[in-house]
Amino acid sequence: MFETDLPEFPYTIWGTTFLVGYKRRAFILTTRHTLRPESIGPLCIFPSDTSRRMLPLKDVFFAPEADVEDDFADLAVIEIDQARLQHPEFAEATLIDLEKAGGDWYSARDDAAFVVMGYPEEHSTIDYENGEMTTGRIVLQGRYQKESALPYLHELKIADGHGLSTFSGFSGGPVFSWHENPEGAARVCLCGMAIRGTVTSSIIHFLDRSVLLDALELKTGRPPATAHS
Repeated sequence: MFETDLPEFPYTIWGTTFLVGYKRRAFILTTRHTLRPESIGPLCIFPSDTSRRMLPLKDVFFAPEADVEDDFADLAVIEIDQARLQHPEFAEATLIDLEKAGGDWYSARDDAAFVVMGYPEEHSTIDYENGEMTTGRIVLQGRYQKESALPYLHELKIADGHGLSTFSGFSGGPVFSWHENPEGAARVCLCGMAIRGTVTSSIIHFLDRSVLLDALELKTGRPPATAHS
């Protein structure tokens, strides 16, 4: 949720974020185009769907669009200020541990089930008169389609669009795969982050997880990761 500085419309809702834990630090990931970090205003992100207490934020890390316009740079990393997480309500936050949610999802892509989680625009409203905000999280299921013609991007074919007229709002949502091996054991992997898609094509494009890891490595001052790691 963004503050607008407009008295009649003080807040607006746009896009999806998700929380990750990495190297004992906490971050929020979303798309650069949703956040517009080069002209960012006051930003409100909550630890859960029911919380009214905003997460304390430190700074945002991104590649300026003027320097890198490509889709693989459509990423913003916001660090959470852990020193200011004293209130018990912040314990409601669920962070994805990138080291545990990793693994080789790419080699099993054709046999795995995929899901995209997000807050579609059609299910996000603000009642300014009563001071109420409503958001609805939707899970889209699909199958791996192919690698995009653009680097570090992949395409998912969505099986059920839940009657949505647009996929607007899913940008920044996490993409997971679920794969069961012949022994019956299942593995869930974070594959990347949704950046755009259309209902007419039933295709959502997502950014490879390796790009997310590269950004976090740069943010924490470590050497970059490799693709599909």
